[in-house]
Amino acid sequence: MKKRLLTICLSGLVALGLAGCAANSGGASSSSKSSSESSTSSTTTQSTTSSSTHDSQKSSIVSHHQRAVKVTYTNLSDTARLDDEYREEHLYQSVPGTVKQNRIYQWDAQNVSDHQTVYIDKKAVATFKDDDDQNEYDHEDFYRIAFSKHATHHYWVNDDVIDHDLHHDNDIDD
Repeated sequence: MKKRLLTICLSGLVALGLAGCAANSGGASSSSKSSSESSTSSTTTQSTTSSSTHDSQKSSIVSHHQRAVKVTYTNLSDTARLDDEYREEHLYQSVPGTVKQNRIYQWDAQNVSDHQTVYIDKKAVATFKDDDDQNEYDHEDFYRIAFSKHATHHYWVNDDVIDHDLHHDNDIDD
């Protein structure tokens, strides 16, 4: 009788503990995110994702462990076409690594097609510490695009989204 009562109590405690851990997992990952951001040996680029809606478009928030060491912006006035595999990349609200939490938008909500023309008004070169050697740096190019010339929404995309065969720079900073 005592063994059965003990087993029931322990299984109840385990269930409560698991439910408590699941409910607090968002806060736990954000506190571990803060400690790993101050550490220079962080190699994970994404940790927490939560779904939400913003401006009636499908989007989610992602937290980045790896912060950009330096970001250089350049103004552009350019058009390009989307690459064949643009859907494999993300649309960001900000350049990844420049903010703690970055909103990611879904391509499906943008109503775009293959090889669609996009308007580029900025380029950012983000510098990150190399994952393998903390004394070396990696550079990633991002472009701020819009789907029409006078669009109110702009999105940051990785260099891989742009079809470079059809990309012509018309830099206005010359």
